[in-house]
Amino acid sequence: MSSTRKRVVIFTAVVVLCAAIGVGYIVHAQKENPKNGKSRQPTIGGEVPLHAYMQKPHVLFRNTDLGAAYGTASVTTLSNPGGTRVATQLTCDRVAMTNGVGVCMHTNQGVVTTYEAKIFDSNFHVTHTIGLPGLPSRARVSPNGRWVAMTTFVRGDTYAGTNFSTRTQFLDTATGKFAVDNLETFTVTDNGTPVTAPSRNYWGVTWTADSDHFYATLDVNYTDIHLIEGQLSTRTAHTMEPDVECPSLSPDQTRIAYKMRTGGTFTALGWRLHVLDLATGHDVALAETRSVDDQVEWLDKSTVLYALPRSTSSSVAYDTYQVPADGSGRPTIFIKGAQSPAVAARAT
Repeated sequence: MSSTRKRVVIFTAVVVLCAAIGVGYIVHAQKENPKNGKSRQPTIGGEVPLHAYMQKPHVLFRNTDLGAAYGTASVTTLSNPGGTRVATQLTCDRVAMTNGVGVCMHTNQGVVTTYEAKIFDSNFHVTHTIGLPGLPSRARVSPNGRWVAMTTFVRGDTYAGTNFSTRTQFLDTATGKFAVDNLETFTVTDNGTPVTAPSRNYWGVTWTADSDHFYATLDVNYTDIHLIEGQLSTRTAHTMEPDVECPSLSPDQTRIAYKMRTGGTFTALGWRLHVLDLATGHDVALAETRSVDDQVEWLDKSTVLYALPRSTSSSVAYDTYQVPADGSGRPTIFIKGAQSPAVAARAT
């Protein structure tokens, strides 16, 4: 087997695995959900109104407590993240929220499975519903709330050996229309040379403070991974550091938290969390040594958040952990039964 074909096979296997896990936990959740009488009820805010939580520093997340509210977008306060949570009416696979604008990416299971994104306001009223081309993976809302970047796994790109690839799109939340249907249409350069390889995949957008520039991951020819810096208004980007996946920009705009591959085959693929200083290039591995397949969120300038399955890789119950961003300390649970955390309003 040629080296090129081997790279294609490895990449295809990884993408198929990710897609299978995504579909698998949704199907498995339906089987274990206590609506079928098999699990305990979650902790849900009773008399506490949602707007009371939204007026405080709070975190939005996907509820993975097995129970009636499994999969819902839920909210808790930053002052007591492990306390009472309030579940909304939105069921999501991935959530994100900034400046009073949120996105809920969701899989609709049925005879024909479909995918959609719902844009909602600070009262969790849906303002737009948009069809997605594939399985939800990553989502980030720009600081001004105007743009949403979403990544999905899709079928049908001609360069993909078994028709699997990623699609990253930019949505205008004011109109509910895609401003960019595919990040692959941007002009991207590597040391001044345009990147034109047919096999290009992008994922994991994170926004800068101006809501125009962003960072993301680019994979070329299935193995050559780079951090890129892009600009939405000019539809351009350029490569930066290698081996940076699912970047997340710190609140002070100085560092990128990301995951670095620790294995490269179908059975050994794993990731270690790192933080990169953009000015100095200093890179540190974080104290979390378990494999984390997530786009982390910054709790504050010193701490990052991420989700891990509770027991096994096939578990549908996730917990959100926190760990210092300087490589010190140790991981601790931030919210039990939570995935896809988004610090929607930080303490000042």
